[in-house]
Amino acid sequence: MRFERTVMAGIGVCQRFTTAKGQRAAVISHVSGQRDLVVYHPKDPDTALHTLVLTRSEAQAVATVLDEAVTVDHVAELERRLPGVSVVRIPVSAGSPADGRPLADTGLAGQPLALLAVVRDGTVVPTPGDGYVLHVGDEVVVAGAEAATSAAADLLAGG
Repeated sequence: MRFERTVMAGIGVCQRFTTAKGQRAAVISHVSGQRDLVVYHPKDPDTALHTLVLTRSEAQAVATVLDEAVTVDHVAELERRLPGVSVVRIPVSAGSPADGRPLADTGLAGQPLALLAVVRDGTVVPTPGDGYVLHVGDEVVVAGAEAATSAAADLLAGG
């Protein structure tokens, strides 16, 4: 990814970039520490669609989350009772092809595993149906052989 850096006298620095999918955005770093994350119109790179204003600490928190590795939590107690079966919580990551799609369209249905639940905002939805739509931040709880749970994690991780 290439960044175009522009010094903005009296304001700070603007760093524009284009993602691999052609989305245009910028981070404006103000002298005060404030950070603005700007998303531009896809057909007009000079028209801002959205601006997210962050304090310095909020920007650092977001940077930390963006830099985190995707982790899969194992449910150790169930695994001890069922040798050969892994029970995992898989987060739906930003950029995941599963984001905004019903479970039936995620590719999980073709995997040799059991869908146990989806955790959304701390609420557990046990055995959701094929029409249940996943969103970034959801955690999908599945059980199966290690190879199947790893394949499920790959499907949900972000392509």
